Amino acid sequence: SNMQLKTSPGTGPKVFISYRREDSPDVTGRIYDRLSDDLSANHVFRDIDSIGAGEDFRHIIDREVSQCNVVLVIIGPNWLNATGPDGKPRLSSEMDFVRLEIEAALRRDIPVIPVLVTNARMPTPDVLPPSIKDLAFRNGRTVSPDPGFHADLTRLLRDIRMSR
Repeated sequence: SNMQLKTSPGTGPKVFISYRREDSPDVTGRIYDRLSDDLSANHVFRDIDSIGAGEDFRHIIDREVSQCNVVLVIIGPNWLNATGPDGKPRLSSEMDFVRLEIEAALRRDIPVIPVLVTNARMPTPDVLPPSIKDLAFRNGRTVSPDPGFHADLTRLLRDIRMSR
């Protein structure tokens, strides 16, 4: 029956959360918990842990992202300038997971919502690698710290539900 369908875990949008562990782990955890409560945990994805030895992580990321209806890119103050072991910006590397996640979403025309946290600013197109420049033109949302956090998340959830 229809009643069954509404409550089944198979309905509703699937959300992929892209973030940097060194930039916004705490607030991303809170966002993940709230989305999991509202959308069910099996509809919210972050941290691709299941990349087997010998597998091409670009393909795994592409597959995971392609199964989602919307991608949230959590942008904190250190998102743009986070550096890798070589001292260069992570974003400039073709091996950067965050960049690969955004590329996969843009390539498939999946809605990408930049989510600005901890007073971060939206990156401008000129500071982004060409493959993800379009991120700068995606309309973003701000998630503020308490006391505004839950109201902002309620609005973000509404955006997510409308995005597909």
